[in-house]
Amino acid sequence: MLKSLFIFILFANMAFGQKLSLDDRRKKILDIIDEELSEVSRLNRQQDNKSPDTLLRVSELNLEKARLWREAENEQFLAIPPEDRRRVSKADYFKKSNTYFEAANSAGLVIVNKFKNYKGIGEVHYILAYNYKELGDNVKAQKFFKLASGKSSGNSKIAQRSNLALADYNFNSHKYAAAIPLYEKSLNKAEEKWWTKDAFNLAWSYYRVKNYDKAINLMKEVHRKSADGKFVDMRAMVERDIGIFFVDSGRVQEAIRFYEGLGLNYTDQFVKIASAIIGQGRFAQAESLLNQAAKLEKNQDKRVEIFMAQLELFDKYDKVTEHLKVCSELVAINAKTPLKEEPLKRLTYHVNKKAAELQKKTASNLYESVPKIRKQKAEESIAYFELSSLLSPGQKAEKTFFQGETAFASKDYSDALGFYIRAHDDAKKTNDKNIMTKSLEGMLASLGQDSLNAKVAEKYYEPVYTRYLESDPKSKRANSIWVKLFNTHFDAGKMPEAEKTVVSFAVNFPADYETQEGMLAKIMEYYRKKKDYSKVKYYVSAINDGKFKVSKKYADALRSLMTKIQIEGVQQSLEKGDKAVALKGYHQIYESADSTPKAKINAAYNLSALYYEMGEANQSYQWSSTAIKDMETAEVVKFADSFLGISAGLFLRQQFEQSSDLSYRLLTKLCKENSSNKLVAYKNAVFIALANGNLDKAIEVKDSGKACSIPDATITEVSLELLKDLSRAKRWETYEKEISDLEKNSKNYPQLIRPYEDLRFVFASLGDNGQAKEVEDKQIRFYNLARSQKLDIPVEALDLISSRMLVRVTEKKQRLDSIQLRFPETEFNNAVKAKLQLLDQLTTEVNAIQKIGSGKGIVEAYKQVISAYEEFGTSLKAFIPDGKSPEYIASFSKAMSEVYNPIIGNAKKQRGEIKKLILENKVLSESNFAVLYSSLESFKRYIPVKETVLMDRGGRK
Repeated sequence: MLKSLFIFILFANMAFGQKLSLDDRRKKILDIIDEELSEVSRLNRQQDNKSPDTLLRVSELNLEKARLWREAENEQFLAIPPEDRRRVSKADYFKKSNTYFEAANSAGLVIVNKFKNYKGIGEVHYILAYNYKELGDNVKAQKFFKLASGKSSGNSKIAQRSNLALADYNFNSHKYAAAIPLYEKSLNKAEEKWWTKDAFNLAWSYYRVKNYDKAINLMKEVHRKSADGKFVDMRAMVERDIGIFFVDSGRVQEAIRFYEGLGLNYTDQFVKIASAIIGQGRFAQAESLLNQAAKLEKNQDKRVEIFMAQLELFDKYDKVTEHLKVCSELVAINAKTPLKEEPLKRLTYHVNKKAAELQKKTASNLYESVPKIRKQKAEESIAYFELSSLLSPGQKAEKTFFQGETAFASKDYSDALGFYIRAHDDAKKTNDKNIMTKSLEGMLASLGQDSLNAKVAEKYYEPVYTRYLESDPKSKRANSIWVKLFNTHFDAGKMPEAEKTVVSFAVNFPADYETQEGMLAKIMEYYRKKKDYSKVKYYVSAINDGKFKVSKKYADALRSLMTKIQIEGVQQSLEKGDKAVALKGYHQIYESADSTPKAKINAAYNLSALYYEMGEANQSYQWSSTAIKDMETAEVVKFADSFLGISAGLFLRQQFEQSSDLSYRLLTKLCKENSSNKLVAYKNAVFIALANGNLDKAIEVKDSGKACSIPDATITEVSLELLKDLSRAKRWETYEKEISDLEKNSKNYPQLIRPYEDLRFVFASLGDNGQAKEVEDKQIRFYNLARSQKLDIPVEALDLISSRMLVRVTEKKQRLDSIQLRFPETEFNNAVKAKLQLLDQLTTEVNAIQKIGSGKGIVEAYKQVISAYEEFGTSLKAFIPDGKSPEYIASFSKAMSEVYNPIIGNAKKQRGEIKKLILENKVLSESNFAVLYSSLESFKRYIPVKETVLMDRGGRK
């Protein structure tokens, strides 16, 4: 491939030597002109500037020279790279031609000033006009075009061209009424090649002065004549613009017939036209075209395209009502038949963007003095959030919460409460505690607003308070909310609910005697008046049992009302679900001197279970510890599942120390027993100690594994977890001991590659390069042995090994980048050859990394090699040899395309391969975006504002 390219370049060089360059051709023409100009100038001097014909020829010859030099100067100017061209002075590149234009003008002005009645004065004025136009002096150009038109015969070419030039000036200055007669005068006289272009401008002028019939008819004529090869083809522009004429003149059906007659889809045309004119600020016309397209189009996919175009338009010009209507229609379509990926992305973007914008406006002070507009903005924002929830059902709770926030910002607290409750309940279904908490805060804030209607507030007290207390039953704020909830129930006559509230309050605030007493007093007084003594008796018994806390004075008064009914048997109470009575009974049994050891153990176990069910973590732990201590080993084995459940419950309530200790006590008891629960207790004790940050306890429990006959695999598992925490705590001496113990078993090698990296990093940071190198060698040895033994190697270890190999890939990529492409040909060819060799080496390195099996490593390697191929191909494509003729450059570029096209194609193929690999293997890598998308697609990337937050074992940050 490369060899054939060099042969082609050599052949091209030989071929070029046999032809004259454009510069040579232009020089010969200039020589001829200069020869005649010299003779004519000599003749003019002899005539002492008294022959207008001679002066006109001098002007014409200078004009020809100016045009030839302008061509050369243009080529030179355009050959400058765009980025450099912007920094140079354009005037410096056109000095030569400007000199000859001015010379032509000088001769012409002599004629104008001395020979006013000269028969060719119109032509002289035209030359002057043309020259001033080239020199950029449009004021003088228009002046002389007018003179040329006035001094020439109406049928002459000079008059026609002058009128067209004047018409173009008026057209470009938006003076359409002035341009029309000039175009008409010229276009009626001749039909040259550019007739279609000038007629197209005339049609637009008719349209601008609202003469739609003439505009449309002339556009049709331009379209018809454009099919004739002797005219400039304006058909594409006519097809683009005539739709605007039809729609604005109310002739939509005629537009449809026109496009259908050409075999074009009229709605596609309307959308194209609308898209083109939006950028010109012609909103009303674009909207009209899109509305017509939406009404007429029946195909679902095309309707979606039209709606998408409308969204862009309405968003650009902030037409919220129309934008919301289109969004609603698209969401409805999506509900019936899901949209394709790209339209759905765009719709979701528009909906979320508008929802956020309108919410921000609602919450700002912008509409503080105009509440009606603020309410309107809030309603629109809420509507968008509703659509957003339909598009993203998984975010329904969050979107509903935003609706509540919007309503709150607009001071519509009643609606805000409704949205907050819905958001809370939806979040509860998915256990989204963040939204639940925020919604509860919103509810309470709304209820606390003075402007909230009292009857509305009463309606929401119960649903708000009950939801709050489900999440936060024990805080200082919860104390007052329990009281409010009780009063709400009591005032509404809902006694069962009021009684449940008292019970819940007593459980959560057992030491708050005064509040419990106040609630109980109200309830007992209510039942006393109703003469429901069974209820009174129940509460007296409950108080005697300690279920409710009251002052001694109040308790004594209650006891004096009636004789307490003998407490039924503990077990009978438990069977009936009366846990409070059962609890007291078991306490009495355990504390009684008459109880047997067996009974006490049974009581201790049941107390631990009851307290666990009631959520009393400390009591459950204490009684479980007592039961395990007093039980025989066989009994501990029998009830091990229950104790493990209590330990797990303590962990979930973040009682880590108690949970770990209970698991360790259970392990100690089961140490010599053959029980599957022993392994669970062992792992729990270690892991929960780690969660509690108690490394020494975790090590102690881990070390007990051997004595308790814990399998090596289990000890290895907890040891590997222990290493992570030792690393975080920087306890490297213990870390090194633990990892050395694990190394004694060769089956652990794959699992130790990554942990050894932490140790290697420590040695390196201390400057102990020898130890660091030993660790690195050990990691490689472990990897090779694991491969040879076909052991499973963790992904982190594969990533680490591949990262080492990536260093070579990066070095070769840097070497590739450092090679510059430049002429002469020999240096250029050597550079190309060197780059191709490095590309082969890069590919070999990438293949080696791919064999390792690290997803991240493969992606990073592909990133480097794709970048290398793309950058090399692009540099070849963009390379232009310096100092070469246009023919040489054209042939060189054509030959280069045979080199860079396969290179760029290979990069594209590799991008496809890595995309397939990423998707099939679900590879997550920071370089995914770089290999999946080119630099031109950077807008597709979403970068979150906030970083994610990782939690530790205990659920803390």
